[in-house]
Amino acid sequence: MTLTALFAYSTAVVLAAMTPGPAMFAVITNGVSRGFARAFTAGLGVAAGDAVLVTLALLGLVTLVQTFEWIFLILKYAGAAYLIYLGFKMWRSAAAQAEDSGKGESRFVRSFVLGASIALGNPKAILFHASIMPLILDLHAMTFADGLVVVAVVVSANILTMGFYAALSGRASHWFRVPARMRLMNRVAGGAMIGTGAFIAAR
Repeated sequence: MTLTALFAYSTAVVLAAMTPGPAMFAVITNGVSRGFARAFTAGLGVAAGDAVLVTLALLGLVTLVQTFEWIFLILKYAGAAYLIYLGFKMWRSAAAQAEDSGKGESRFVRSFVLGASIALGNPKAILFHASIMPLILDLHAMTFADGLVVVAVVVSANILTMGFYAALSGRASHWFRVPARMRLMNRVAGGAMIGTGAFIAAR
């Protein structure tokens, strides 16, 4: 794999990761309502889920994914339902920062699982990887090490992009410490979560 091909593929993946979508909205709403750490954890989940999809694409398992598409549908609807649940919970939190019940560690686990389920619940993403790879990369000459580099590129692109969104939304969360602003934020972020969950379920 040449450096030119790697650069071209990296650019395509970064642009795809930056495109507004359910993953981005989930990270942003987590950041505004729960701060940078929770949003970044959700972004790590997105990166992990996308890494699984690109690995399947590299292994040529697109047909297998289509055969067992019901697994991805379950993940999609589970992630959508959880987002809608969080949205309603946040909407009802009039002037307090919305938080999940449970220990701190379990909250981060739930954020990670949410991000991963959103990424894995989008089987069309594997078709993106499977279609763009032959256009840029020479798959016949690709080695195992090249495959690891491709996966690393996808993970890095997602972490950097989602980390950027998490940082912006996390900083914005400090502005909402005033009760009136917090109430407005809960309404807006809760509505955004409900809308994002509905959008994921309807796709």
